[in-house]
Amino acid sequence: WKPLECNGETNDIADWPQVLPHCVYYLKLELVGEMIDCGSHDVALCRVVEMVSEDDSINAADELDYISTRTLREMDIISEFGRIKDIE
Repeated sequence: WKPLECNGETNDIADWPQVLPHCVYYLKLELVGEMIDCGSHDVALCRVVEMVSEDDSINAADELDYISTRTLREMDIISEFGRIKDIE
């Protein structure tokens, strides 16, 4: 965990919590309603309040160079439900 170091446009860096390093983007979320008890886990519905990147040079086209769940599905590493597939 580390403090957010953003050169981009954001309302106030001081309002951000500590973040994981080396992420492409950081999302600031706001809880909408109450937590939902689903038995073995809780679900939170959130609104994206702000999205920033530490790297000003990143744009939407560059995101294609980063691995995503879509890429992992195409590579047949995870299922359509996001679960790791068995290695045969």
